[in-house]
Amino acid sequence: MSKKCFLETDGYRVCFDLKGVQASKEHVDMVVEFTLDQHLGGIVVKSIPTFIAASDLHRLTVYFEEHIAQLWQNSDSESYTFVPMELGFQVQALGGEVHTEDDGEFSLRFLLNVGRSKDEGERVYVGGESVVTLRNIKRFIASLHEALTDLPRADGVRLS
Repeated sequence: MSKKCFLETDGYRVCFDLKGVQASKEHVDMVVEFTLDQHLGGIVVKSIPTFIAASDLHRLTVYFEEHIAQLWQNSDSESYTFVPMELGFQVQALGGEVHTEDDGEFSLRFLLNVGRSKDEGERVYVGGESVVTLRNIKRFIASLHEALTDLPRADGVRLS
């Protein structure tokens, strides 16, 4: 079973394709897809197949919720760069504005691990920076929560 969680910005879309939970572990197999908007060429880049700890997916939701809370206090607030243990992607929430619970926006930098360089074997990341609305980030957070609830482990037990 696969669960897709979409993060839409003003210039790109990220799709977390969560493939399922590894047997008796708290890790989710996934591929992340980064797509530029059509007017920017519509280029699609996929990550190498990887996995992520379910706890890191939960931490990602908390990361965004805490960033939104910080923006209420300071519109120039920048959060640390979120990088899961497996290094499949990097995301950084930057400054923006929050007007109401559902009205606001902030800049979001997203980098996707697409593999290793030929000579040195160093990780190579591709990505972008654009503005995301509170409405879209909250949809993404909700979809991650839903995925964590719905994805069964290989032994049939649900994550939450």
